[in-house]
Amino acid sequence: MPEKPDRLREEAVKHFNRTIDLMQEGKPEESLEALQKAENAAQEAKSDAILFHTLKARGQILQSLGRLEEALDTYVFSLKISYKLLSEDPGNELYKDTIRLNLNNIGNLGNIFQRAGNFILSKQCYETGLEICQKLLDSHPENTFYQMYTGNTLNNLGELLFSKGQLEEAEEKYEKALEIYEKLLQKYPEDTEYLSDKEMTLNNLGILFSQKGQKEAAKKNFKESLEILEILSKKDPRDQKLKEEIALRRKKLEKV
Repeated sequence: MPEKPDRLREEAVKHFNRTIDLMQEGKPEESLEALQKAENAAQEAKSDAILFHTLKARGQILQSLGRLEEALDTYVFSLKISYKLLSEDPGNELYKDTIRLNLNNIGNLGNIFQRAGNFILSKQCYETGLEICQKLLDSHPENTFYQMYTGNTLNNLGELLFSKGQLEEAEEKYEKALEIYEKLLQKYPEDTEYLSDKEMTLNNLGILFSQKGQKEAAKKNFKESLEILEILSKKDPRDQKLKEEIALRRKKLEKV
């Protein structure tokens, strides 16, 4: 007869599989009930690996139901579990992928809260992501995903602070984001994603300096932003959106 922890793990897997079936049947509320049973069994069995899978599913279900604050709590807890498991097994690709997924989920929720005008929860998302990502960068300083995520989140936090009139704080976040993009571009100068990210933050800084009445600083950032857009357009001359962005930047330069 299996030992109790083994029986509990089997029970957790059974309920988790039932959760997947219910999700595929379009029954999210029932799937949450089955998932709770899986979580309870996983916790009693002290199985972090199974718990880690149940948390991943729970966050996605809650978000699909519009229960965003609960989804955020789940993503954060799942991120901490994943971080713990990765610390114990640094080469595990599944844990690495789940950390990236949770970071992206938290960042996306920050964007959703920002668009909804929820400053507090949006800021919480961005700051939580930055805190965890900084810990990851301490042990993996050359990881490009963690660097890019930090840069993007700093930029998003800068946009949030700018929208609330906190210009000095926003400028600080933008400048930190730029430092990260420039570091990445030193190693990967042709990478279009890093170039696009840098252009976005330069444009944001141009807008910020215009708001502060610092015309020369605004012109400098808009000009650098325009230069990057022109580089990107040469790489993909059929991209109409890039041509439109170039026209917009030129207008901004003329107005400063």
